[in-house]
Parts: sequence; C-alpha cells; structure tokens
Amino acid sequence: MFFKNKVPTEDLDFDINDHGPVYRFFSSFGTYFLKFVLVNAMFLILNIPSMLVAFGYCLVLLPNLNPVFVPENFISYMNELGIIGNQTMNDVGNEAGYQLYYLIIVFCVMFLIGSTLICIGPFQAGFSTIYRNIARGHGTFLLSDFKDGVKQNWKQSLVSMVISWIFTLISLFAVGFYANHFGRFGTAVSVLFFVGFMIFTIIHNMVNYLIVTVELPLRKIYKNGGIFFLVKFIPCIGLMLLLTVLLILLPCVLLFTTTYFAYAIAVVYYLTIGFVLWQYLMAFFTNELVNKYIVPVTEDDDENDENTNIEYTDKENQ
Repeated sequence: MFFKNKVPTEDLDFDINDHGPVYRFFSSFGTYFLKFVLVNAMFLILNIPSMLVAFGYCLVLLPNLNPVFVPENFISYMNELGIIGNQTMNDVGNEAGYQLYYLIIVFCVMFLIGSTLICIGPFQAGFSTIYRNIARGHGTFLLSDFKDGVKQNWKQSLVSMVISWIFTLISLFAVGFYANHFGRFGTAVSVLFFVGFMIFTIIHNMVNYLIVTVELPLRKIYKNGGIFFLVKFIPCIGLMLLLTVLLILLPCVLLFTTTYFAYAIAVVYYLTIGFVLWQYLMAFFTNELVNKYIVPVTEDDDENDENTNIEYTDKENQ
C-alpha cells in the first residue's frame, strides 16, 4: 500500500500514544459534542435529496424482498395477526397499518443515508474532512473545513457515490430475488449477497475517510479499504453489529414502544447524534488504521520523494 497523505501526521496536537483509542474516541466526541450536533443537522438538511432516493429504493426493494411489503398486502397481514384490528377491514385499522408501513420505510431510509450508502458524495467528503480533523486532534472550523473537503475531493467522492448507489441497488435486489427463488440454494446465495452488502458498507465508510486523507486513485483506495477490512476482520464484524444497533435496533426499540416519551427520544436521537455517531466512529477507526500502518512524512522522506514519488509506505514492508 502506497499513500500520499493529504494531512501530515506530525501536525497532530496530541501524542496518539497518550491514551487508548476508546478513551480518545469518547474524549474527542464529548469535547466537540455541540459541533457534532451541528454536523448532524447539516447532514440531514443537505441529504434531503438522498432521502428521496432512499425512499424510492425502499418502495422498490422491500416488495422484492418479501411480497408482504406491498402496502395492501402489509395491511392484510397486520389484520390477520390482529396487530391493527380484527378481521374486518376498517378505516382506523387501515390508517394504523399504513402508518406502521411507512414507519418501517423511515427506518430503512435512515439506515441507507446514515450508513452513507445513499448520500451526496461531495457533501460527505466535506463531513469526512471535519471528522478527520477532529480525529487527528486538529480541531475544526465547520464551514471552512466542509468547504475545503468538498472542493478538494468532489471528483472521487462523486464517483464513489455512484458506485455505492449502484452496488446497494444490485446487492439488495439480489438478496430479495434469490431469497424468493431456487429454494435452499437461493437462500444461501441471498445470505452471501447480504454479507457482501454489509462488508461493502464498512469498506465504503473507510473509503469516505481515505478519499480526504490520501492521494491515490479511487480503485486503490477501495483496494486498501478491503485490505484494512481483512487486517481488522474481527473488529469490522463488531462494527457491522454496532451499525445494526445504532441505525436499526435502537430506533426500532424507541419507536415501537408506542409511548410519546420514546417517540421524543427517537426524534432527538436522529436530530442530534443519530448519524454523526456512526460516521465519526468509522472515521476514527480508519484514522487509527492509517496511524498504525502508514509511516509519517519526514524531511528525509521528502528528499527521497523527489526520486521515488512515494510519501507513505506500509510499515510491514519496511
């Protein structure tokens, strides 16, 4: 892996070995909590178009996953289970069924944009620049850092966005298609596609950070994201589970308790840290990998770079 760093690591305001990563993560998140809340709000506002795209994805892909997610079928199924009323269809029961159906859609939409699978790529480069600077101890100026991140990385981030949108559509369609065809073989194939989808989600979040951090062609950035995933396979599996908790299970538990207090907590969660918590966690995690496996630039390196054009090398290859 050869890298050219866009932000030299000798500019760090703290020694990365002073404390463990868990302490540093929560310390930095707590220190910049209000700024994270502002970033979360910016993310929501700027990704309104992404929400519409994700909404369209859900309307198309959920019925493909299971016919019960056709709205009319969903209402009938809820009535059969006795969740929204008795066997007799009525306006009140139908309205409650549609509310439940679109609540599920909202969960899916929030997952797709919160995981950055469906988001505006250049804007995400701006957010990743903010996360990078905080993770590295530089502090951040929200608007200027966001603007610089968009301006300097919009081309690669735009291509990455297209790749993510296409991969998400194909993989989730394949999950639903094979799950409903070819019996056990189809089920096994659908599981493989779903696992691949989750792996891509982790790698894509690493790519978001690497795009604003290293000078490499995009294909090599994805390659190195894959290498990082393999190197830290077990922690990445843990991140998959954490992603499920933060963006699916936690909101579901809050909203399906059917109390106004839980609804309020869910709304506050989405409006304050629902998205930045996961995204900053992935940026911080990727930053740890960069610090561990990449050699910082030195004056000697700069002299050698005139002949080799290599600023960073994998420590294992030294």
